[in-house]
Parts: sequence; structure tokens; C-alpha cells
Amino acid sequence: MQKNLYYRTVFRRENVIKKAIYDFFLSIASYPRLLLEVFIRKNFGERYFSLASVLTITVILLVFPGLINGLMSLGHRGGFGGGFDDDYGRRPGFFSESVLWYLFIAAFLVFSALRWLEIRRNPSVFDFKKFSLYTGDINPLFNKIKIMDKPVSTRWIETFFEPLAFFILGFILYLFKQKLGLLLCISSICYGLSYAAAYHNGDNFVMDKIDEMILNERQHDAFVDEEDADKTSGVRFYARRPNTKELREKVLTSFTEGEDDTIVS
Repeated sequence: MQKNLYYRTVFRRENVIKKAIYDFFLSIASYPRLLLEVFIRKNFGERYFSLASVLTITVILLVFPGLINGLMSLGHRGGFGGGFDDDYGRRPGFFSESVLWYLFIAAFLVFSALRWLEIRRNPSVFDFKKFSLYTGDINPLFNKIKIMDKPVSTRWIETFFEPLAFFILGFILYLFKQKLGLLLCISSICYGLSYAAAYHNGDNFVMDKIDEMILNERQHDAFVDEEDADKTSGVRFYARRPNTKELREKVLTSFTEGEDDTIVS
């Protein structure tokens, strides 16, 4: 496809706030998504799933309860409250909360090991057999969800139903004063918004390509022949133009440049 320089310079309306929010969640999504996806998805691409990320998440989860308890202990000693009930500075229910927290860490490690073994058995990306950034097979249970007797799309599953399942579980645990509940709620929100951001970026990429193709097809009508937008599929040029048709055609040749569309098959 011809690369249209006019399009890439002049057009592209963006919601700056929405883009900033989406970019933020995409930038932090790796760990929250991995934390949940190992339980509900299989057969990840070998570059999408990383043992290094698994170990990093595990270390963070292992030190987090002690870190929070230590900060609360400092706050209590400094006169900021805290409400410890015994002489050892332990909060009520700390050990019961920690049991569930560490059981979750153990389950995370077990399922991560299963995902790693699956990747080892999968075809190699170097043989052009599998996309290395594949986000994994969706659990068939989600494909059974229907709205008005119609199966929900993959987009709805990834942006809403998968994170919703963890959010509900997290909210229930949070009601029982479990720190794990808050972790699941936060991770599920990051999960859903990061996939929404990915779809948003994908939609815009496809629309950019379509718009550029339309502009390439109708730019002669709009720029050289000066036809109205209703006759050029909405293409309109925002610029002063040379007075003669010959000069407009000459200028138009500089609007595009070649682009290599070679595809490896």
C-alpha cells in the first residue's frame, strides 16, 4: 500500500485522557494479567509467558504481607494508630490472612509450572508454527456464556467476563477481610482495562489503514478535481491548493511514497 504522507501528517484525532489511561494500564498490565491468566488459560506463546516474570511476581507476593505489617507497626509506634492487640505487634487475623495468601502463591507457582511445561511441548516459533506472543487458549467455560441466545465475543470475554470472575471472587474474600481479595480485585481491573486498551489500539490501527486506503483512492478527486466531500467518501483536504489543475496534479504526486508490503509465507 502507498504510504500517504498527508494523512500521517494532518489527520488523527485522539482523546488524550483516554489514551493516557489506556497506555498506563497497558504499561503495568504484564504482572496483573499473568497473575490471573495462569489459572484460566493454556498454551501461551513462549515470549508471552516468562518464568522470570513468574519469579518476580512470587517474590513481590512473598514480601508484601510482611512489608504492609511492618509499615502498620511503624505507624502504630509513631502515634498514627494501627490497633495491634498483643505485645508482639501482631494484628488480629494476620496469620489466618497469611495462610490463604501463601496458599494462593503456591497455587500460582503450580499453575505457572504447568503453563511452562505446555510451552515446552508446543511447536517452536522458529519453525513458523506458533505466534510467540500468543495470549493463550481461552477457557471453554467462557465460550458457553450467551447474551440473548448469542455467544459472547472473545473481546467481551477478555475485557469483561474473565476479569469479572476474579473481581467477584476477590470482592467476596475482601468482605471476609482477606488481603488476597483486594489483590484479586485490583488485578482484575488492570486485566480488563489492559485488554480494552489493546482492542482500542487494534481498532485504531485497522481504521488508520482503511482511511489511508480511502484517501489514496479518492485524493485525486478531492485535491485535483476539487469535488465535494459527499462525492469523495468524506475525503477533504485542509490546505490551500495551486490554482491550475496541472500544478495540483504535480503536487499530488508528492503526497504518497512506496511502502514494502512483502509478506513471508
